Amino acid sequence: MIVLPLFAVGATIVVEERWHDLPWSAEPHRVVTSSADELVTWMPAGAVAVRASNRGLPGTEHLSREQRKLAALADRRVQPIETRETPNKLYWWRSGRWSRVNLGWHPDTGDFMGWYVNFEQPVAATSTGIWGKDLVLDLLIAPDGTASPKDEADFDEAIDRGIVPGELRGTFADETDRVLAELAEKSGPFAPASVSFRPDPDWSHPLLPASHAITGVFWHPLSAADVEH
Repeated sequence: MIVLPLFAVGATIVVEERWHDLPWSAEPHRVVTSSADELVTWMPAGAVAVRASNRGLPGTEHLSREQRKLAALADRRVQPIETRETPNKLYWWRSGRWSRVNLGWHPDTGDFMGWYVNFEQPVAATSTGIWGKDLVLDLLIAPDGTASPKDEADFDEAIDRGIVPGELRGTFADETDRVLAELAEKSGPFAPASVSFRPDPDWSHPLLPASHAITGVFWHPLSAADVEH
């Protein structure tokens, strides 16, 4: 039985991504609820995260965003960059699940913008939070419940090129069915109470610890010019 790590409500944790043992992203999240079955976190617009990117590296100038993303996953020639996150987001993880569901609100108006489903490997615990990896395919769900797949062609190409394993097609099809069933039931991240969520007004912006900031030790494996793989 896979269980999620437990965190104190209001605590700041680091949500990491790792790819072939390399650091791939680090985000500071505030814990909303935490149990062995479910973890819900908050990250407001303006929070500073760090991500692996090939943007600006030689040979990537002619590539589209989608091409750069697959190239980074394939050759792992990347560098850490800082990003300021937007919009305001609430994140849901469930034990053993192959998806993370994000809810978004416009940072200026507060209007609900819908759900964004990342299909990713089930998360595991770290000393500072959790880690997993987004695996290309996504699902956009508008506020009215209309669902639209995203990055299907990129996902197919990633499988064809051997970047991700082909058995994920069936895994993600099953996970999509589970997500859409929850949407129909208006349960979990799709419940009205989730859409009406508001963070504790006393919460400050979560910050990455020094270890995960752009100059931190977490990112040292990317300091070499070329990564052996």
